[in-house]
Amino acid sequence: MNQLRQQRQKQQTSRPKAAFARPHTNIPQAFRYCCIIYLLCGVVALALGSYYSSGTMDSILPFTITNSSMRYYIFVGVYMLLTAGLGAFASFVPKKRRALVNTYICLVALITLVNLCVSLWLWTGTLNIDDVYGDRWRSSWSDFIKTSFQETYGCCGYLSPSDSPIASSPTCSNAATRYGCKYDVIFYAQRCHRYTYAGLIVMMLFGLGAMATGQLLVMECEQDDRIIKSQYHHFRKRAESNANRSLAATDSSNSSLLAADTHSQEDRHHLA
Repeated sequence: MNQLRQQRQKQQTSRPKAAFARPHTNIPQAFRYCCIIYLLCGVVALALGSYYSSGTMDSILPFTITNSSMRYYIFVGVYMLLTAGLGAFASFVPKKRRALVNTYICLVALITLVNLCVSLWLWTGTLNIDDVYGDRWRSSWSDFIKTSFQETYGCCGYLSPSDSPIASSPTCSNAATRYGCKYDVIFYAQRCHRYTYAGLIVMMLFGLGAMATGQLLVMECEQDDRIIKSQYHHFRKRAESNANRSLAATDSSNSSLLAADTHSQEDRHHLA
């Protein structure tokens, strides 16, 4: 009897083996690939922001137009690198690091929302851009920047050759130049802003993919936990049922032996 009770307790405390777990899927691998792609996006954003903020001859005009956006690209690049590193670290043992996966999803969702807001801000800025750069041309832009616009687009001054021109520029020395650089500056600025918020939109799309695969990974881990708990309860109930049947069979056997012994004693009594 004691042996049956010990066997019952042992079966109740035993857990199902990993062989009964759900078949392996490719979601962890897909999540890891998304982390790598997200990390590459961060590298590209950091490289673009650093290049156009360096002040080289090729980057000074774009940086003049989109200086705040390029600084934001540097911030986004560093943020994405750190976030992707966290996700890649969590992807190797996602079941034990589920909290890190959830943190990764929240961080990606946060920067995706910020990128959306910045993209909308840049897009709305291109809709009413006519008077933005006139004051900058007249007050804050250096002679080098204005000369670069004048020589690149063959214009002089902003509204006209008499509106803050750089007289030493060959285009201003040319009497045939009769128009200013306003529309050339506006078109150039619109093109720079379009490229900037297009890059942010691409990063948002990769961010959505990273969040989706991360959420699928969390759901898979939770489903595995539910399967293991369900199997554990199933094995526990089956062990209890087997133990109860064994106890019932033992009790029935003992009762039969006791009845047989009673009948034997009665028979001997009658014979006596």
